[in-house]
Amino acid sequence: MVAPVVEALLLHVMRRRAAVAAKPVPRPTRLVSRSRTVSSVGYVAERTSVLLLPPGGDLQVLPAGSLVLPALLGRHGSTYVVVSHDPVDVWLRVGPFETLDDRQVHQVELRLRVTLGSSPSGLRELTDGALPDVADPEDGSEDGGSAAGAVPHRPGRLDGVGEAVLDRLASAVSDRTTEAVRRRTLAELTGLSLAVVLDGALPPTFLGGLVERTELEVLDVDWPTEGRGLPVLVPPAPGAAPDPGPVPR
Repeated sequence: MVAPVVEALLLHVMRRRAAVAAKPVPRPTRLVSRSRTVSSVGYVAERTSVLLLPPGGDLQVLPAGSLVLPALLGRHGSTYVVVSHDPVDVWLRVGPFETLDDRQVHQVELRLRVTLGSSPSGLRELTDGALPDVADPEDGSEDGGSAAGAVPHRPGRLDGVGEAVLDRLASAVSDRTTEAVRRRTLAELTGLSLAVVLDGALPPTFLGGLVERTELEVLDVDWPTEGRGLPVLVPPAPGAAPDPGPVPR
């Protein structure tokens, strides 16, 4: 624990130091960073949150402006990931999907621009199941527990958070895309813009409102090839001359 006065002074120093060394911040490319070990005093920057995992402790969600301190005692330091609340582009591949006329759209590749909310309870809920209870090889435990019942500390345990968020987002997008494709025939889907269809089918928010969608782009569609674009031979009417050529679909 740090005394409130000391914490306030540390935050003031860290913010002054950051202001002096301020540089243009590049646009984030990940919703959740890779995990790192807390090795020095820091604070949580604006438009970010930090998921902090102390050794043997529970996950903590630190909002912007919070102080982050390294461990003073113990063999392990806390690990953390940074969650961005700025818009981030994510690429998803979803499929296959069945159309109304029982044709299969094999795969759809999408680019979504999404923003992750900053609700602490929402971020905790989003990480449920993303923190594996893996055993520490130094504590002799085989089931991920310890003699005191605490969850063992492993530096890589937070690495799965970003992937878990994308997996849940992809699952939600896939479910809505399945419904949208199933309501239309293949001819309707190819005659329309699939991006327009999906933009109307996908909700503006996902995962209980924590993920907001602001842009959507269909990058590629693996359409069914059998029967598409092939000529259809039309049999001549009785007594009529044969048609000189095929009629394209």
